[in-house]
Amino acid sequence: MTLPLRNNKTVKLIFILAPALLATTCLVWVVRQSVWTTWDWQILDAYFRLAVRSGHGAELSPDILYAMITDDSYEDSDHKILNRSVMADVNQTLATHGAAAVAYDIIFSRPSHPADDRRFAQSLAQLDSVFLPIALDYTSHQRTFKWEVGAAYERLRTDYVKIPQQTGKAQPLHASRAVTQIDDFVKAVPYTGHISAASDADGVYRHMPVLIKVGSGYVPTLALAMFLQHTGIPLQLVRVHWGHAITIPAMPSSGLDADIIIPINEHGYAFIPYPQVWSQDFDKIALHNLLKYRKDPTLQGNLTDLIEDRFVFIGDASVGTSDIGLTPLEANMPLVAIHAAFLNGLLTNTFYRPWTFWRTQGLLVVLGVLLVLAALPRAPWILYAAGALMLVGIWVLTWQQFIAFHLTPIFTLTISFLWVFFGLVIGLQLAIAKERTFIRHAFAKYVPEKVVNELLAHPERLHLGGKVQTLSILFSDVEGFTQISETMEPDELGQLLNEYLSAMTDIVLAQNGIIDKYEGDAIMAEFGAPLPLDNHADRAVQAGLSMQRRLRDLRRTWKRENRPALKCRVGINTGRVVLGNMGSQQIFDYTVLGDAVNLASRLESANKNYQTRVMISEFTHACLTPNQFRTRLLDVIKVQGKTKAVKVFEVYGTTSDLIKQSDLSYYQTYEQSFNAYLARQFTTALDGFRKTLVLRPGDLASKTMIERIQNLDLHNLPPDWDGAVELTSK
Repeated sequence: MTLPLRNNKTVKLIFILAPALLATTCLVWVVRQSVWTTWDWQILDAYFRLAVRSGHGAELSPDILYAMITDDSYEDSDHKILNRSVMADVNQTLATHGAAAVAYDIIFSRPSHPADDRRFAQSLAQLDSVFLPIALDYTSHQRTFKWEVGAAYERLRTDYVKIPQQTGKAQPLHASRAVTQIDDFVKAVPYTGHISAASDADGVYRHMPVLIKVGSGYVPTLALAMFLQHTGIPLQLVRVHWGHAITIPAMPSSGLDADIIIPINEHGYAFIPYPQVWSQDFDKIALHNLLKYRKDPTLQGNLTDLIEDRFVFIGDASVGTSDIGLTPLEANMPLVAIHAAFLNGLLTNTFYRPWTFWRTQGLLVVLGVLLVLAALPRAPWILYAAGALMLVGIWVLTWQQFIAFHLTPIFTLTISFLWVFFGLVIGLQLAIAKERTFIRHAFAKYVPEKVVNELLAHPERLHLGGKVQTLSILFSDVEGFTQISETMEPDELGQLLNEYLSAMTDIVLAQNGIIDKYEGDAIMAEFGAPLPLDNHADRAVQAGLSMQRRLRDLRRTWKRENRPALKCRVGINTGRVVLGNMGSQQIFDYTVLGDAVNLASRLESANKNYQTRVMISEFTHACLTPNQFRTRLLDVIKVQGKTKAVKVFEVYGTTSDLIKQSDLSYYQTYEQSFNAYLARQFTTALDGFRKTLVLRPGDLASKTMIERIQNLDLHNLPPDWDGAVELTSK
């Protein structure tokens, strides 16, 4: 059976349109210089979890052991578990029971009690193979390493930094400075490796910088340093093909059956082959239990069975430690697992290999050819069915590849395929619509227009509705505008208001914001719509500050012209809103709705309670780029009609602004005092607010806080007291 094909004109369109769509998507990835995006990794995280749960993850080596500091360790030792004399006992226990290697995921960068440090250093020397790591501050841009004086840097220069065999175009990570162990410990330890692991852009720890350039050589990651020492292979014999792989050769004396291959990108990053979730990966023993068992003669054999010939990682897994992060398998995983997982990959020769750029493009070309073949028959369902099958095939292929330890850029493949597929569909639909238009005009002379219209598809219509999106909303209002308007003629008032609104609008637009509406002298603006902005909070706050600066200039002009000097208040909030066309079928408006909008409006009004100009919510504050703006915690408020308290901040400039020392002292003292207030340290808070009142006489915020504290019934504070004040006006 032969399928009827489309007419020649449409077939010609298919053969032009499909290659053009393929070329554009290929061009996008060429310009980006990578087919990998954050969305690819996030989707692969789900595959990773499924693979591990179903037994398709990396093999678990039995030779790895965690000796961890836990919450119970702190409790059991009266919070002295990191006393270096206690840690010396740990080292002696591991040495006695024959650990193959010991690696600390801890940096002892400052000396403690001399006797404790001396004993700890002596215990390190008792271990046959012990690693004290260094942390490197690195970047992908070439930097000069900051060498300092001391044994740690001397050992780094002479013993630790080595040069492997290199091929390919090297774009290594460059270290600019290091955090090292104290010199006495460095002298006692023969080995090191770096523990510098940065998360991906979305905060997930997926990749490990295997080698980081320090000066003219490289420092390997801690796991690689341990493996090379264990196998007796110097870094100088390791082959690095930048952008492809690191190869550890199977030398006769190494005990390796085959070369170890670590796929890397051009910067030396490798995908971390986590074998399991934290609770199920490698054996663990808490340090306080290790110290307890060493004193029991009946448990010495058990300790030997647990420790002997194993690679022991010592780290901190207690609640509150900063060494915990998000991984593809789970949140809040102790980051020592990164190094253990990487060592496990080396011991089992199990690493994931990402698809290359050209392999991805090759598959897209194949999919494009199949789409062209499916588009040729006249029946449209063939193209739709083929598209659906190919889309499912991409996701099935990704799974098959993943369990074979190959990583497929699934988002890139999917979005590129959909671009070609929908481009082809839309192109065909437009061609068909053009043909129908011709038919309608041609046949309208012969049959009633109404009949022709019934035969043709109806045109699309604008429809009401919106989508949920996170963005930043700004409200501004002129202070005392009602009183000002009563003193001016309408035409003069209109001219002044137009000048003000024009200047403020220019600022909003310059920050890629949009004006939602004007309500008299008030402005409502959004940042992050209709096109998303990663830094919408920064732009909203910058707009608020720029409004104040521009108004200062305008007030000087208005003063010379003997016109009122306008001042405005700005409130900014960040949150999820409904964004889209709102209204009736006849008249609608592109706007936003939601509690986040209402809160922004209330913050603008709340400024008058503190004599502030730019107030932001805690949600906006959390989204700001660190160290870009000067802010102070102003208060905790409950706006009218809401029960949930919100922290609010005043923004009083950018970090590049020159601020008088007296003003800085005021802001810093105020925030310290307010934090003391929240901590129920009311005497300290009261003293602090009195100091701020001296620094800035008549300050309304300080007066308000002093009065609030003095009116508190300190003996009958409710258990859920959060320091919030309820604002009774909108």
